[in-house]
Amino acid sequence: MLGLFRIAGLAALLCWGAAPAAAQPRDTVTIGMAQFPPDMHPYITNTSIKEYVANAARRTMTGFDRDGTVICRICTEVPSLANGRAKVVTRPDGTQGMEVRFTLLPDLFWADGAPVTARDVAFSFEVGQAFSPSPTVDKVEAASAQDVVIHLKRVRYDFDRSAPMPLPEHIEGPIFRGAANPLDYGQKSAFNRRPEEPGLWFGPYRIARFKPNESVTLVPNPHWKGSKPRFREVTMRLVENTSALQANLLSGDVDLVAPGNLGLTLDQVNAMSKSQGSRFDFTFIPSFTSYEHLALNLDNPLLADRRVRQAMAMAIDRKTLVARLFENKQDVADSFKHPTQFGWDDSVRRWPYDPRAARALLAEAGFKPGPDGILVNPAGERLSIDLVTTSGNRMRELVQQVLQTQYKAIGIEIVVKNEPARVMFGESLRKRSYKGAVMFMSDPPMDYVPIYVFHSEWIPTAANNWTGQNYMGFRNPGMDEALDAAWAELDPARRKALWKRILDIAAEEVPEVNLFFGAQAIVTPKWITGVVQHERFGSPTTWIEDWATK
Repeated sequence: MLGLFRIAGLAALLCWGAAPAAAQPRDTVTIGMAQFPPDMHPYITNTSIKEYVANAARRTMTGFDRDGTVICRICTEVPSLANGRAKVVTRPDGTQGMEVRFTLLPDLFWADGAPVTARDVAFSFEVGQAFSPSPTVDKVEAASAQDVVIHLKRVRYDFDRSAPMPLPEHIEGPIFRGAANPLDYGQKSAFNRRPEEPGLWFGPYRIARFKPNESVTLVPNPHWKGSKPRFREVTMRLVENTSALQANLLSGDVDLVAPGNLGLTLDQVNAMSKSQGSRFDFTFIPSFTSYEHLALNLDNPLLADRRVRQAMAMAIDRKTLVARLFENKQDVADSFKHPTQFGWDDSVRRWPYDPRAARALLAEAGFKPGPDGILVNPAGERLSIDLVTTSGNRMRELVQQVLQTQYKAIGIEIVVKNEPARVMFGESLRKRSYKGAVMFMSDPPMDYVPIYVFHSEWIPTAANNWTGQNYMGFRNPGMDEALDAAWAELDPARRKALWKRILDIAAEEVPEVNLFFGAQAIVTPKWITGVVQHERFGSPTTWIEDWATK
Protein backbone atom coordinates (compact mmCIF):
# COMPACT_ATOMS: atom_id res chain seq x y z
CA MET A 1 0.00 0.00 0.00
CA LEU A 2 2.86 2.40 0.85
CA GLY A 3 4.44 1.82 -2.57
CA LEU A 4 1.17 2.43 -4.32
CA PHE A 5 0.65 5.62 -2.34
CA ARG A 6 4.11 6.92 -3.25
CA ILE A 7 3.56 6.19 -6.98
CA ALA A 8 0.16 7.89 -6.95
CA GLY A 9 1.53 10.88 -5.05
CA LEU A 10 4.43 11.26 -7.46
CA ALA A 11 2.07 11.09 -10.43
CA ALA A 12 -0.13 13.77 -8.89
CA LEU A 13 2.87 16.00 -8.23
CA LEU A 14 4.07 15.64 -11.82
CA CYS A 15 0.58 16.39 -13.18
CA TRP A 16 0.23 19.43 -10.91
CA GLY A 17 3.39 20.97 -12.25
CA ALA A 18 2.66 20.23 -15.93
CA ALA A 19 0.71 22.44 -18.34
CA PRO A 20 -2.73 21.14 -19.39
CA ALA A 21 -2.52 18.86 -22.41
CA ALA A 22 -3.67 20.52 -25.62
CA ALA A 23 -6.52 18.91 -27.51
CA GLN A 24 -5.26 16.76 -30.33
CA PRO A 25 -6.00 18.31 -33.74
CA ARG A 26 -8.41 16.33 -35.87
CA ASP A 27 -6.78 14.50 -38.73
CA THR A 28 -9.78 12.69 -40.19
CA VAL A 29 -13.11 13.85 -41.53
CA THR A 30 -16.25 11.87 -42.33
CA ILE A 31 -18.73 13.18 -44.90
CA GLY A 32 -22.30 11.94 -45.18
CA MET A 33 -23.94 11.89 -48.60
CA ALA A 34 -27.43 11.00 -49.73
CA GLN A 35 -26.28 9.51 -53.05
CA PHE A 36 -23.51 7.16 -54.14
CA PRO A 37 -21.68 7.05 -57.50
CA PRO A 38 -23.04 4.36 -59.84
CA ASP A 39 -19.48 3.89 -61.11
CA MET A 40 -16.15 5.73 -61.00
CA HIS A 41 -15.20 5.85 -64.68
CA PRO A 42 -15.24 9.38 -66.15
CA TYR A 43 -16.97 8.32 -69.38
CA ILE A 44 -19.69 5.89 -68.26
CA THR A 45 -22.11 8.06 -66.30
CA ASN A 46 -22.34 11.76 -65.56
CA THR A 47 -23.62 12.45 -62.03
CA SER A 48 -23.02 15.20 -59.50
CA ILE A 49 -22.16 12.74 -56.74
CA LYS A 50 -19.45 11.09 -58.81
CA GLU A 51 -17.95 14.50 -59.52
CA TYR A 52 -18.09 15.37 -55.82
CA VAL A 53 -16.17 12.21 -54.88
CA ALA A 54 -13.75 12.17 -57.80
CA ASN A 55 -12.84 15.87 -57.70
CA ALA A 56 -10.85 15.19 -54.55
CA ALA A 57 -8.65 12.76 -56.48
CA ARG A 58 -8.32 14.29 -59.94
CA ARG A 59 -8.36 17.62 -61.73
CA THR A 60 -9.73 18.89 -65.03
CA MET A 61 -7.42 20.84 -67.33
CA THR A 62 -9.31 24.09 -66.80
CA GLY A 63 -12.18 25.30 -64.64
CA PHE A 64 -13.93 28.46 -63.49
CA ASP A 65 -13.39 31.03 -60.80
CA ARG A 66 -16.26 32.66 -58.92
CA ASP A 67 -16.92 35.17 -61.69
CA GLY A 68 -17.10 32.54 -64.40
CA THR A 69 -13.64 33.26 -65.80
CA VAL A 70 -11.83 30.21 -67.15
CA ILE A 71 -8.73 29.34 -65.12
CA CYS A 72 -6.03 26.70 -65.39
CA ARG A 73 -6.14 23.83 -62.93
CA ILE A 74 -3.41 21.56 -64.28
CA CYS A 75 -2.12 23.68 -67.17
CA THR A 76 0.31 26.58 -67.28
CA GLU A 77 -1.77 29.09 -69.24
CA VAL A 78 -5.36 29.26 -70.50
CA PRO A 79 -5.30 29.14 -74.33
CA SER A 80 -6.62 32.18 -76.15
CA LEU A 81 -6.45 33.71 -79.60
CA ALA A 82 -4.49 36.59 -78.09
CA ASN A 83 -1.69 34.48 -76.59
CA GLY A 84 -1.38 32.30 -79.68
CA ARG A 85 -2.25 29.06 -77.95
CA ALA A 86 -5.47 28.93 -79.98
CA LYS A 87 -5.87 29.66 -83.65
CA VAL A 88 -8.43 29.21 -86.39
CA VAL A 89 -7.13 27.00 -89.19
CA THR A 90 -8.33 25.79 -92.57
CA ARG A 91 -8.72 22.03 -92.61
CA PRO A 92 -7.83 19.79 -95.61
CA ASP A 93 -11.49 19.67 -96.66
CA GLY A 94 -11.63 23.48 -96.81
CA THR A 95 -13.69 23.92 -93.63
CA GLN A 96 -12.55 25.98 -90.68
CA GLY A 97 -11.35 24.33 -87.50
CA MET A 98 -9.08 25.19 -84.62
CA GLU A 99 -5.82 24.11 -83.04
CA VAL A 100 -5.57 24.62 -79.29
CA ARG A 101 -2.38 24.01 -77.29
CA PHE A 102 -2.35 23.23 -73.58
CA THR A 103 0.82 22.76 -71.53
CA LEU A 104 0.56 20.53 -68.48
CA LEU A 105 2.14 21.62 -65.23
CA PRO A 106 5.53 19.92 -64.95
CA ASP A 107 5.00 18.40 -61.51
CA LEU A 108 1.87 16.27 -61.95
CA PHE A 109 2.06 12.64 -60.84
CA TRP A 110 -0.32 9.73 -60.56
CA ALA A 111 -0.47 8.43 -57.00
CA ASP A 112 1.76 5.47 -57.97
CA GLY A 113 4.56 7.90 -58.89
CA ALA A 114 4.15 7.80 -62.67
CA PRO A 115 4.15 11.27 -64.27
CA VAL A 116 0.99 12.65 -65.82
CA THR A 117 1.85 13.35 -69.44
CA ALA A 118 0.30 14.52 -72.68
CA ARG A 119 -0.04 10.87 -73.66
CA ASP A 120 -2.55 10.44 -70.84
CA VAL A 121 -4.64 13.28 -72.28
CA ALA A 122 -4.46 11.80 -75.78
CA PHE A 123 -5.42 8.39 -74.42
CA SER A 124 -8.38 9.92 -72.60
CA PHE A 125 -9.66 11.21 -75.95
CA GLU A 126 -9.19 7.75 -77.46
CA VAL A 127 -11.33 6.21 -74.72
CA GLY A 128 -13.98 8.92 -75.06
CA GLN A 129 -14.22 8.31 -78.78
CA ALA A 130 -15.05 4.65 -78.15
CA PHE A 131 -18.01 5.62 -76.02
CA SER A 132 -19.29 8.48 -78.15
CA PRO A 133 -17.28 10.11 -80.97
CA SER A 134 -16.87 13.82 -80.41
CA PRO A 135 -18.70 15.97 -82.96
CA THR A 136 -16.04 18.67 -82.72
CA VAL A 137 -12.67 17.14 -81.80
CA ASP A 138 -10.77 15.52 -84.65
CA LYS A 139 -7.75 14.32 -82.69
CA VAL A 140 -5.69 15.01 -79.59
CA GLU A 141 -1.97 15.08 -80.17
CA ALA A 142 0.76 14.60 -77.59
CA ALA A 143 3.22 17.10 -79.09
CA SER A 144 5.69 16.61 -76.21
CA ALA A 145 5.68 15.21 -72.71
CA GLN A 146 3.76 18.26 -71.45
CA ASP A 147 2.25 19.81 -74.60
CA VAL A 148 -1.17 18.73 -75.86
CA VAL A 149 -2.62 19.99 -79.13
CA ILE A 150 -6.38 19.68 -79.62
CA HIS A 151 -7.39 19.59 -83.29
CA LEU A 152 -10.99 20.77 -83.63
CA LYS A 153 -13.15 19.94 -86.63
CA ARG A 154 -14.93 23.23 -86.24
CA VAL A 155 -14.67 26.57 -84.53
CA ARG A 156 -16.17 26.51 -81.03
CA TYR A 157 -16.35 29.26 -78.45
CA ASP A 158 -15.33 27.02 -75.54
CA PHE A 159 -12.06 25.87 -77.10
CA ASP A 160 -10.32 26.71 -73.85
CA ARG A 161 -12.21 23.80 -72.23
CA SER A 162 -11.66 21.31 -75.05
CA ALA A 163 -8.89 19.25 -73.43
CA PRO A 164 -9.97 15.90 -71.98
CA MET A 165 -9.08 15.12 -68.39
CA PRO A 166 -6.07 12.76 -68.27
CA LEU A 167 -6.64 9.02 -67.89
CA PRO A 168 -3.73 6.80 -66.76
CA GLU A 169 -2.59 5.21 -70.02
CA HIS A 170 -0.05 3.03 -68.19
CA ILE A 171 -2.92 1.29 -66.32
CA GLU A 172 -6.00 1.66 -68.49
CA GLY A 173 -4.26 1.39 -71.87
CA PRO A 174 -3.76 -2.41 -71.87
CA ILE A 175 -7.29 -2.96 -70.50
CA PHE A 176 -8.86 -0.71 -73.10
CA ARG A 177 -6.96 -2.15 -76.05
CA GLY A 178 -7.62 -5.71 -74.96
CA ALA A 179 -11.37 -5.21 -74.54
CA ALA A 180 -13.82 -6.57 -77.09
CA ASN A 181 -15.97 -3.41 -77.09
CA PRO A 182 -16.70 -0.33 -74.94
CA LEU A 183 -19.13 -2.28 -72.73
CA ASP A 184 -16.50 -4.95 -72.13
CA TYR A 185 -13.93 -2.26 -71.34
CA GLY A 186 -16.31 -0.52 -68.92
CA GLN A 187 -16.76 -3.77 -67.03
CA LYS A 188 -13.00 -4.51 -66.94
CA SER A 189 -11.76 -0.97 -66.29
CA ALA A 190 -9.72 -0.55 -63.13
CA PHE A 191 -11.88 2.46 -62.29
CA ASN A 192 -14.74 0.06 -61.70
CA ARG A 193 -12.98 -3.19 -60.72
CA ARG A 194 -10.33 -1.77 -58.41
CA PRO A 195 -10.75 1.98 -57.89
CA GLU A 196 -8.28 1.69 -54.98
CA GLU A 197 -5.47 1.41 -57.56
CA PRO A 198 -3.22 4.42 -56.71
CA GLY A 199 -2.25 5.04 -60.32
CA LEU A 200 -5.81 5.99 -61.27
CA TRP A 201 -5.71 9.25 -59.33
CA PHE A 202 -3.57 12.38 -59.51
CA GLY A 203 -5.32 14.89 -57.24
CA PRO A 204 -4.40 15.80 -53.65
CA TYR A 205 -6.08 12.57 -52.50
CA ARG A 206 -6.46 9.08 -53.89
CA ILE A 207 -9.11 6.44 -53.23
CA ALA A 208 -7.78 3.94 -50.69
CA ARG A 209 -10.96 1.95 -49.97
CA PHE A 210 -14.12 1.68 -52.03
CA LYS A 211 -17.19 -0.19 -50.79
CA PRO A 212 -19.93 -0.01 -53.43
CA ASN A 213 -23.10 1.69 -52.21
CA GLU A 214 -21.53 2.13 -48.80
CA SER A 215 -18.42 4.30 -48.51
CA VAL A 216 -15.30 5.74 -50.14
CA THR A 217 -12.14 6.43 -48.15
CA LEU A 218 -9.53 8.88 -49.43
CA VAL A 219 -5.93 9.27 -48.30
CA PRO A 220 -3.33 11.84 -49.41
CA ASN A 221 -1.56 11.30 -52.71
CA PRO A 222 2.14 11.24 -51.70
CA HIS A 223 3.14 12.49 -55.14
CA TRP A 224 0.87 15.54 -55.17
CA LYS A 225 3.04 18.66 -55.49
CA GLY A 226 0.36 21.27 -54.86
CA SER A 227 -0.88 22.44 -51.48
CA LYS A 228 -0.64 19.46 -49.15
CA PRO A 229 -3.97 18.06 -47.91
CA ARG A 230 -4.41 18.48 -44.16
CA PHE A 231 -6.33 15.30 -43.30
CA ARG A 232 -4.77 11.85 -43.27
CA GLU A 233 -8.13 10.30 -44.15
CA VAL A 234 -11.42 11.49 -45.62
CA THR A 235 -14.34 9.06 -45.60
CA MET A 236 -17.47 9.65 -47.65
CA ARG A 237 -20.36 7.53 -46.44
CA LEU A 238 -23.75 6.83 -47.99
CA VAL A 239 -26.83 7.60 -45.91
CA GLU A 240 -29.60 7.50 -48.50
CA ASN A 241 -32.40 8.81 -46.30
CA THR A 242 -32.01 12.54 -45.63
CA SER A 243 -33.68 12.29 -42.22
CA ALA A 244 -31.17 9.63 -41.20
CA LEU A 245 -28.39 11.78 -42.65
CA GLN A 246 -29.41 14.68 -40.43
CA ALA A 247 -29.50 12.38 -37.40
CA ASN A 248 -25.98 11.16 -38.25
CA LEU A 249 -24.75 14.74 -38.43
CA LEU A 250 -26.31 15.75 -35.12
CA SER A 251 -24.99 12.65 -33.35
CA GLY A 252 -21.46 13.18 -34.68
CA ASP A 253 -21.37 9.99 -36.74
CA VAL A 254 -20.55 12.22 -39.70
CA ASP A 255 -18.70 15.52 -39.44
CA LEU A 256 -20.29 17.28 -42.38
CA VAL A 257 -22.55 16.49 -45.32
CA ALA A 258 -22.26 16.83 -49.07
CA PRO A 259 -23.78 20.10 -50.31
CA GLY A 260 -27.00 20.82 -52.15
CA ASN A 261 -29.05 17.93 -53.46
CA LEU A 262 -26.27 15.49 -52.54
CA GLY A 263 -26.88 15.94 -48.81
CA LEU A 264 -29.50 17.55 -46.60
CA THR A 265 -32.56 19.19 -48.02
CA LEU A 266 -32.88 22.95 -47.78
CA ASP A 267 -35.71 22.81 -45.25
CA GLN A 268 -33.55 20.65 -42.98
CA VAL A 269 -30.70 23.15 -43.19
CA ASN A 270 -33.08 26.06 -42.57
CA ALA A 271 -34.41 24.38 -39.41
CA MET A 272 -30.93 23.43 -38.16
CA SER A 273 -29.61 26.95 -38.70
CA LYS A 274 -32.11 28.19 -36.11
CA SER A 275 -31.20 25.66 -33.43
CA GLN A 276 -27.64 24.46 -34.09
CA GLY A 277 -25.76 27.70 -34.64
CA SER A 278 -23.39 27.00 -31.76
CA ARG A 279 -22.17 23.74 -33.35
CA PHE A 280 -22.24 24.41 -37.08
CA ASP A 281 -21.70 27.15 -39.62
CA PHE A 282 -24.45 27.51 -42.24
CA THR A 283 -23.75 29.00 -45.65
CA PHE A 284 -26.37 29.53 -48.35
CA ILE A 285 -24.87 30.13 -51.77
CA PRO A 286 -27.41 31.08 -54.44
CA SER A 287 -27.07 29.09 -57.63
CA PHE A 288 -27.33 30.69 -61.04
CA THR A 289 -26.78 27.55 -63.08
CA SER A 290 -28.02 24.48 -61.18
CA TYR A 291 -31.72 24.01 -61.78
CA GLU A 292 -34.30 21.48 -60.56
CA HIS A 293 -36.64 20.36 -63.30
CA LEU A 294 -38.77 17.60 -64.76
CA ALA A 295 -37.21 15.90 -67.77
CA LEU A 296 -40.12 14.65 -69.90
CA ASN A 297 -39.83 11.53 -72.03
CA LEU A 298 -41.04 12.82 -75.37
CA ASP A 299 -41.30 9.29 -76.76
CA ASN A 300 -44.33 8.86 -74.50
CA PRO A 301 -47.35 9.56 -76.76
CA LEU A 302 -49.10 11.41 -73.93
CA LEU A 303 -46.21 13.89 -73.78
CA ALA A 304 -45.54 14.18 -77.51
CA ASP A 305 -48.01 17.08 -77.95
CA ARG A 306 -46.31 20.29 -76.85
CA ARG A 307 -49.65 21.66 -75.67
CA VAL A 308 -49.62 19.01 -72.94
CA ARG A 309 -46.13 20.06 -71.93
CA GLN A 310 -47.08 23.75 -71.96
CA ALA A 311 -50.07 22.97 -69.77
CA MET A 312 -47.80 21.10 -67.36
CA ALA A 313 -45.60 24.20 -67.11
CA MET A 314 -48.59 26.45 -66.36
CA ALA A 315 -50.07 24.11 -63.76
CA ILE A 316 -47.27 24.68 -61.22
CA ASP A 317 -47.37 27.55 -58.74
CA ARG A 318 -43.59 27.91 -58.47
CA LYS A 319 -43.66 31.08 -56.39
CA THR A 320 -45.75 29.50 -53.65
CA LEU A 321 -43.74 26.28 -53.80
CA VAL A 322 -40.46 28.17 -53.31
CA ALA A 323 -41.92 30.35 -50.56
CA ARG A 324 -43.49 27.57 -48.50
CA LEU A 325 -40.96 24.78 -48.92
CA PHE A 326 -37.74 26.79 -49.17
CA GLU A 327 -38.42 30.07 -47.36
CA ASN A 328 -37.63 31.85 -50.65
CA LYS A 329 -34.00 30.73 -50.61
CA GLN A 330 -34.47 29.24 -54.09
CA ASP A 331 -35.12 31.29 -57.21
CA VAL A 332 -38.10 30.42 -59.41
CA ALA A 333 -36.94 28.91 -62.72
CA ASP A 334 -38.94 30.19 -65.68
CA SER A 335 -36.20 28.78 -67.92
CA PHE A 336 -33.13 26.60 -67.63
CA LYS A 337 -31.07 29.82 -67.82
CA HIS A 338 -31.01 32.22 -64.87
CA PRO A 339 -31.87 35.83 -65.81
CA THR A 340 -28.50 37.03 -64.48
CA GLN A 341 -26.51 34.75 -66.80
CA PHE A 342 -24.90 35.50 -70.13
CA GLY A 343 -27.31 35.12 -73.03
CA TRP A 344 -30.57 35.71 -71.17
CA ASP A 345 -33.20 37.77 -72.96
CA ASP A 346 -36.08 39.13 -70.91
CA SER A 347 -38.50 38.83 -73.82
CA VAL A 348 -38.32 35.02 -73.71
CA ARG A 349 -41.75 33.51 -73.13
CA ARG A 350 -42.60 32.43 -69.60
CA TRP A 351 -45.34 30.06 -68.48
CA PRO A 352 -46.86 31.70 -65.36
CA TYR A 353 -49.15 29.80 -63.05
CA ASP A 354 -52.51 29.66 -64.81
CA PRO A 355 -54.52 26.45 -64.23
CA ARG A 356 -57.48 27.72 -66.25
CA ALA A 357 -55.32 28.31 -69.34
CA ALA A 358 -53.66 24.93 -68.76
CA ARG A 359 -57.03 23.16 -68.79
CA ALA A 360 -57.96 24.99 -71.98
CA LEU A 361 -54.78 23.84 -73.69
CA LEU A 362 -55.44 20.24 -72.69
CA ALA A 363 -58.96 20.46 -74.05
CA GLU A 364 -57.55 21.85 -77.28
CA ALA A 365 -55.23 18.84 -77.40
CA GLY A 366 -58.28 16.55 -77.30
CA PHE A 367 -58.45 15.60 -73.62
CA LYS A 368 -61.74 15.38 -71.75
CA PRO A 369 -62.50 14.60 -68.07
CA GLY A 370 -62.93 10.91 -67.29
CA PRO A 371 -65.20 9.39 -64.60
CA ASP A 372 -62.69 10.09 -61.84
CA GLY A 373 -61.80 13.58 -63.05
CA ILE A 374 -58.54 12.53 -64.71
CA LEU A 375 -58.43 13.55 -68.36
CA VAL A 376 -58.61 10.98 -71.14
CA ASN A 377 -57.69 11.31 -74.81
CA PRO A 378 -59.92 10.24 -77.73
CA ALA A 379 -58.46 6.72 -77.45
CA GLY A 380 -59.62 6.52 -73.84
CA GLU A 381 -56.10 6.68 -72.37
CA ARG A 382 -55.87 8.44 -69.01
CA LEU A 383 -53.48 11.36 -68.75
CA SER A 384 -51.40 9.58 -66.14
CA ILE A 385 -47.69 10.40 -65.87
CA ASP A 386 -45.10 8.44 -63.87
CA LEU A 387 -42.78 10.72 -61.90
CA VAL A 388 -39.42 9.42 -60.70
CA THR A 389 -36.95 11.10 -58.36
CA THR A 390 -34.33 10.01 -55.83
CA SER A 391 -35.94 7.98 -53.04
CA GLY A 392 -35.30 9.01 -49.45
CA ASN A 393 -35.00 12.72 -50.28
CA ARG A 394 -37.69 14.24 -48.08
CA MET A 395 -37.75 17.62 -49.84
CA ARG A 396 -38.13 16.12 -53.28
CA GLU A 397 -40.91 13.96 -51.95
CA LEU A 398 -42.65 17.09 -50.63
CA VAL A 399 -42.24 18.75 -54.03
CA GLN A 400 -43.78 15.65 -55.61
CA GLN A 401 -46.79 15.97 -53.31
CA VAL A 402 -47.26 19.59 -54.37
CA LEU A 403 -46.99 18.60 -58.02
CA GLN A 404 -49.48 15.77 -57.56
CA THR A 405 -52.02 18.18 -56.06
CA GLN A 406 -51.55 20.92 -58.63
CA TYR A 407 -51.55 18.56 -61.60
CA LYS A 408 -54.64 16.77 -60.33
CA ALA A 409 -56.39 20.16 -60.30
CA ILE A 410 -56.08 20.31 -64.10
CA GLY A 411 -56.84 16.61 -64.65
CA ILE A 412 -53.34 15.09 -64.78
CA GLU A 413 -52.56 12.11 -62.58
CA ILE A 414 -49.01 11.89 -61.22
CA VAL A 415 -47.88 8.42 -60.16
CA VAL A 416 -44.78 8.52 -57.94
CA LYS A 417 -42.24 5.79 -58.72
CA ASN A 418 -39.09 6.82 -56.90
CA GLU A 419 -35.79 4.96 -57.12
CA PRO A 420 -32.43 4.98 -55.34
CA ALA A 421 -30.15 7.60 -56.88
CA ARG A 422 -27.77 4.96 -58.23
CA VAL A 423 -30.63 3.33 -60.15
CA MET A 424 -32.23 6.55 -61.33
CA PHE A 425 -29.01 8.06 -62.65
CA GLY A 426 -27.30 4.82 -63.62
CA GLU A 427 -30.22 3.24 -65.47
CA SER A 428 -33.47 5.19 -65.76
CA LEU A 429 -31.96 8.44 -66.99
CA ARG A 430 -28.86 7.12 -68.68
CA LYS A 431 -30.79 4.54 -70.70
CA ARG A 432 -34.01 6.58 -70.93
CA SER A 433 -36.02 3.72 -69.46
CA TYR A 434 -38.31 6.03 -67.49
CA LYS A 435 -41.82 6.32 -68.91
CA GLY A 436 -43.00 9.79 -67.95
CA ALA A 437 -40.92 12.36 -66.05
CA VAL A 438 -37.81 12.41 -63.90
CA MET A 439 -37.14 15.17 -61.37
CA PHE A 440 -33.50 16.02 -60.75
CA MET A 441 -31.04 18.91 -60.70
CA SER A 442 -28.68 19.70 -63.57
CA ASP A 443 -25.37 21.39 -62.78
CA PRO A 444 -24.05 22.87 -66.04
CA PRO A 445 -20.99 25.13 -66.40
CA MET A 446 -21.58 28.84 -66.06
CA ASP A 447 -21.62 29.88 -69.72
CA TYR A 448 -22.41 26.61 -71.43
CA VAL A 449 -24.28 26.28 -74.70
CA PRO A 450 -26.61 23.34 -73.85
CA ILE A 451 -25.70 21.28 -76.87
CA TYR A 452 -25.40 18.08 -74.82
CA VAL A 453 -28.87 18.61 -73.31
CA PHE A 454 -31.01 19.69 -76.25
CA HIS A 455 -29.18 18.62 -79.44
CA SER A 456 -30.61 15.54 -81.13
CA GLU A 457 -27.11 14.06 -81.56
CA TRP A 458 -26.88 13.75 -77.79
CA ILE A 459 -29.90 11.57 -77.16
CA PRO A 460 -28.57 8.53 -75.25
CA THR A 461 -28.97 5.32 -77.25
CA ALA A 462 -27.44 1.86 -77.29
CA ALA A 463 -25.62 2.87 -80.48
CA ASN A 464 -23.72 5.67 -78.69
CA ASN A 465 -23.30 3.66 -75.48
CA TRP A 466 -25.93 5.79 -73.72
CA THR A 467 -23.78 8.91 -73.90
CA GLY A 468 -25.34 12.37 -73.82
CA GLN A 469 -27.73 14.22 -71.57
CA ASN A 470 -30.69 14.74 -73.91
CA TYR A 471 -32.69 12.43 -71.68
CA MET A 472 -35.95 13.83 -73.04
CA GLY A 473 -35.30 12.55 -76.57
CA PHE A 474 -35.84 16.11 -77.83
CA ARG A 475 -35.55 16.38 -81.62
CA ASN A 476 -35.87 19.81 -83.17
CA PRO A 477 -33.90 20.85 -86.30
CA GLY A 478 -34.20 24.52 -85.42
CA MET A 479 -32.72 23.90 -81.97
CA ASP A 480 -29.90 21.81 -83.46
CA GLU A 481 -29.08 24.63 -85.87
CA ALA A 482 -29.19 27.30 -83.17
CA LEU A 483 -27.00 25.28 -80.83
CA ASP A 484 -24.46 24.57 -83.55
CA ALA A 485 -24.31 28.25 -84.49
CA ALA A 486 -23.92 29.46 -80.89
CA TRP A 487 -21.25 26.89 -80.16
CA ALA A 488 -19.24 28.04 -83.20
CA GLU A 489 -19.48 31.76 -82.49
CA LEU A 490 -16.28 33.23 -81.02
CA ASP A 491 -17.62 36.76 -80.69
CA PRO A 492 -19.54 37.05 -77.38
CA ALA A 493 -21.92 39.74 -78.67
CA ARG A 494 -22.98 37.67 -81.68
CA ARG A 495 -23.20 34.53 -79.53
CA LYS A 496 -25.50 36.35 -77.13
CA ALA A 497 -27.84 37.16 -80.03
CA LEU A 498 -27.91 33.49 -81.00
CA TRP A 499 -28.96 32.59 -77.47
CA LYS A 500 -32.35 34.21 -78.09
CA ARG A 501 -33.25 31.50 -80.60
CA ILE A 502 -32.19 28.71 -78.21
CA LEU A 503 -34.25 30.14 -75.37
CA ASP A 504 -37.28 30.78 -77.57
CA ILE A 505 -37.37 27.22 -78.88
CA ALA A 506 -36.92 25.72 -75.40
CA ALA A 507 -39.68 27.96 -74.04
CA GLU A 508 -42.11 27.10 -76.84
CA GLU A 509 -41.43 23.35 -76.99
CA VAL A 510 -41.05 22.74 -73.21
CA PRO A 511 -38.95 19.56 -73.41
CA GLU A 512 -38.45 19.96 -69.66
CA VAL A 513 -40.55 21.66 -67.00
CA ASN A 514 -38.34 23.96 -64.94
CA LEU A 515 -38.99 24.40 -61.21
CA PHE A 516 -36.32 26.41 -59.38
CA PHE A 517 -32.63 27.25 -59.22
CA GLY A 518 -31.16 25.40 -56.27
CA ALA A 519 -29.28 27.30 -53.61
CA GLN A 520 -26.31 25.37 -52.29
CA ALA A 521 -26.63 24.91 -48.54
CA ILE A 522 -23.33 24.02 -46.89
CA VAL A 523 -23.25 22.89 -43.26
CA THR A 524 -19.81 22.67 -41.64
CA PRO A 525 -18.76 22.01 -38.04
CA LYS A 526 -17.15 24.90 -36.22
CA TRP A 527 -13.76 23.18 -36.12
CA ILE A 528 -13.21 23.04 -39.89
CA THR A 529 -12.37 25.78 -42.38
CA GLY A 530 -11.85 26.03 -46.13
CA VAL A 531 -14.87 23.99 -47.18
CA VAL A 532 -16.78 27.05 -48.40
CA GLN A 533 -14.96 28.66 -51.31
CA HIS A 534 -16.75 31.92 -51.99
CA GLU A 535 -14.17 33.07 -54.51
CA ARG A 536 -14.17 29.90 -56.61
CA PHE A 537 -16.69 28.04 -58.73
CA GLY A 538 -17.18 24.30 -58.33
CA SER A 539 -17.98 21.71 -55.70
CA PRO A 540 -16.15 22.01 -52.36
CA THR A 541 -14.00 18.94 -53.10
CA THR A 542 -12.49 20.73 -56.10
CA TRP A 543 -10.45 22.63 -53.51
CA ILE A 544 -10.25 19.94 -50.82
CA GLU A 545 -6.57 20.62 -50.19
CA ASP A 546 -7.67 23.91 -48.58
CA TRP A 547 -9.77 22.15 -45.93
CA ALA A 548 -8.17 22.41 -42.49
CA THR A 549 -8.88 22.44 -38.78
CA LYS A 550 -9.22 25.86 -37.17
